[in-house]
Amino acid sequence: MKKIFNSRIFSIIVLLVAISALFTACMGGAQTITVTKTVTNYDGSKNNLKQEELDTIATTIYNNKEAKEAFFAAYRGYDVIDGQYSDFSQDLGVNYDYVKKVISKYASITFAEEAPEENPDEETPEGTTPEGTTPEGTTPEGTPEAENVIFVQADADLILAAIQDTVELNTKRDLLGNIRYYIGTALNWITKTVGFGNYIVGICIFAIFIELLMMPLTIKQQKNSIKQAMLRPKEMAIRNRYKGRNDQATQQKVAQEIQDLYQKENFNPMGGCLPMLIQLPIVMILYNIVVDPIQNVLGGSASFVNAIKTFFTTSQAAGGLGLTLKSTNGSIELLSQLKNVDFSGMQSFAFFKNSEEVYEQLLAFRGNVPSFNIGSLNFGFTPSFKENYVLLLVPVLTFVTYFFSMKLSKKFMYQPTQNEAAPGAGCSTKMMEYSMPLMSTYFAFLVPGAVGIYWIFRSIIMTIKQYIMSKIMPLPKFTEEDYKAAERELGSGSKRPQRKRKNSEADLDPNRERPRSLHHIDDDDEEYPTFIEK
Repeated sequence: MKKIFNSRIFSIIVLLVAISALFTACMGGAQTITVTKTVTNYDGSKNNLKQEELDTIATTIYNNKEAKEAFFAAYRGYDVIDGQYSDFSQDLGVNYDYVKKVISKYASITFAEEAPEENPDEETPEGTTPEGTTPEGTTPEGTPEAENVIFVQADADLILAAIQDTVELNTKRDLLGNIRYYIGTALNWITKTVGFGNYIVGICIFAIFIELLMMPLTIKQQKNSIKQAMLRPKEMAIRNRYKGRNDQATQQKVAQEIQDLYQKENFNPMGGCLPMLIQLPIVMILYNIVVDPIQNVLGGSASFVNAIKTFFTTSQAAGGLGLTLKSTNGSIELLSQLKNVDFSGMQSFAFFKNSEEVYEQLLAFRGNVPSFNIGSLNFGFTPSFKENYVLLLVPVLTFVTYFFSMKLSKKFMYQPTQNEAAPGAGCSTKMMEYSMPLMSTYFAFLVPGAVGIYWIFRSIIMTIKQYIMSKIMPLPKFTEEDYKAAERELGSGSKRPQRKRKNSEADLDPNRERPRSLHHIDDDDEEYPTFIEK
């Protein structure tokens, strides 16, 4: 028999997909990818290492964060491997001994001492080489090719040039990126004009505006709920016809008859899920806009955002700020600190070839940074048990809001009849009532407080919207007479007379319901004479 899926189960699946997508968005960071680096302007007369050896070293240093910071620290005159320093504010100048130490440690190369100066008066016999060296292109027996080589400054300079990045400041967007940017531009306008330059106020007004735009989908969903509610008396009449039969065959027949009823009445139980499916990508787009305002609101490139993050988190020895971002997803926490942190060191940040251009664009963006504060509390930070204790109220309020929002929404929306005979019936609803708020609370610990405020306010707005819709387009209410009329219309009141068996439990207790056979679930439509076995 054709398998029938309940619309409630389908809705739960959709919600779980939404949770998974949101979890991926919150937790998914950039994957670790090995980037191959190649040196340029190689000169065999100046460089002592071979080009392929320099390429290997550059690739190794570039893909190891610790090694990269140690390398650039050596170029600023600091030995972060063995040295002890308390102040990294000055650029002491490149120290090639420190550079050599970094390469030796992370690229596993053993360097020989500097070669002695050649004596032009000393002749070398033809076909031989000076003592302590080997012919070009060969290495001592048993020694790896890149070991015991002479290190020269030209080698280090080529490695430095190879691992420096050029930040792409021109924004290149695809179709989805343009959609996010145009919506983000609207959010920026709302924040500046209606939100008084406060990002928290702006996103709350933005949430109201979005819910108004999505009103047609809400109306369609409410109409679908009303139509399903209108069929409730007939659906209950079908269920009552087979009341007391809990075997699988009977339950399949009940589901099939209800499905036939829906088809006859031209009702699609999945119609209410369509608006939810449409809203899902919209919600994900809005989330990305709110959590990444540098790209989607101010129009910065992804490369620019990564450059600012790199400078913000790189150690002071390597020329960065040495600070920590608690939320690596998006740029909202970073943006909230642009006005409070001194970024002047970006001008000479050696990680990038065009660091001065990056700094100039940073200054231009700082003039458009909205406020993330409510009073003295910065909601651009992520809730933590170590600091910003007040922000811990955001996850707590998230749980309370989502929990009571789901409770209230059940009162305003039609709740389909559940199959009491099915194992775990009713558990799915209970599971969603607690799992959704708990998951939302967990997410609120991973993102800045501003995002949590957005979720809380949006949940409140959705509940208010559902309440208003329940008043404007109320669900129908039925009396006992309506249910009896539906039973008469479907002819579900006829019952097959019970068979009496000698010495059976039914004979001993005539009020006890006799077990029904799985093979005669269609026999109710026929009349059978009463008989007694002898």
